[in-house]
Amino acid sequence: MKLSNKTIRKFFRGAVYFEEKNGYLTPYRYSKKQLDRMNDESYDWGWRMRGKFSGTVRMELKTDAEAVSFDYRADYSHELANTIDLYVNDVLTSVYKIGEKLKGRVELPLPQGKKKITIYFPCESKLEIKNFTLVNGGYEAIKPKRRKLLILGDSITQGAGVEISSSAYANVLSREIDYDILAQGIGGYRFEPCDLMKIDGFEPEKIIVFLGTNYYEKSCEERGFFYEKAVNEYYDKLSELFGDTPVIAITPLWRNNDVDFERLAWCTTKIKESCSKHKQITVVDGFELVPCVDECFSDKVHPNAYGATLLAQSIRKIIEKQK
Repeated sequence: MKLSNKTIRKFFRGAVYFEEKNGYLTPYRYSKKQLDRMNDESYDWGWRMRGKFSGTVRMELKTDAEAVSFDYRADYSHELANTIDLYVNDVLTSVYKIGEKLKGRVELPLPQGKKKITIYFPCESKLEIKNFTLVNGGYEAIKPKRRKLLILGDSITQGAGVEISSSAYANVLSREIDYDILAQGIGGYRFEPCDLMKIDGFEPEKIIVFLGTNYYEKSCEERGFFYEKAVNEYYDKLSELFGDTPVIAITPLWRNNDVDFERLAWCTTKIKESCSKHKQITVVDGFELVPCVDECFSDKVHPNAYGATLLAQSIRKIIEKQK
């Protein structure tokens, strides 16, 4: 059964806007208004590119099909986190590595009988698909989870550094908590209060802000980025937009890549001081969420699959404790 792009839109999670061109459907984690801002020539080109990556976008449905297949186009290649992963009843069964093959067709086998399937899109590429087909079977749409969680972050939230896309911490978290998760993470991103805006159709019950490890160096002030000022303005603007919506502010994780720990500690203090002005914000020390050892990181900065899983489990416990 070949399904139309209109039909398969109901299967997507972690996407709030779609474009269609030459039969290909492209899901985005950012709204049209947010993308329009990114498309401005004055916007950082790296953020603009990575803001269109499909990291943490996924499809979810029930089916009795023997396989699922679709054509794809990708616009970037990366060694890590550039996979299409299939879960059947929340168990990983297939991993398709895009590698250098930026255009092709994926066919993923399925076990017999009715089952829930989840397809995770690559973290380090923008993926477009068409001709979505369920082989010898039909489908049943799954109702989205009622409660919504918005995550605002950088490359760690985007999913950079993990071996396969489904092990990005936001994807792991989506399998462990009863929230519909929208993870807006961009590699290299920092506190940018002017980018904050509400998203039509996505009203979060809870928000996580996971920023602060980029542009933390004192030398950034020479380039016009003042960390303390940006942090204060960011959380003031967030509180203005979302009112009393509970926020979890996660300070930077441990890192071991030419790090100035004294300066990083200063940045963490500034985040805590800024958040203390807003009663709805709970601050969590990132050093306590993932063990401070190289073995939990792929490049001494980004968690690997193991580290990302531990990170997701730590965040889940925080959310459960808040209940």
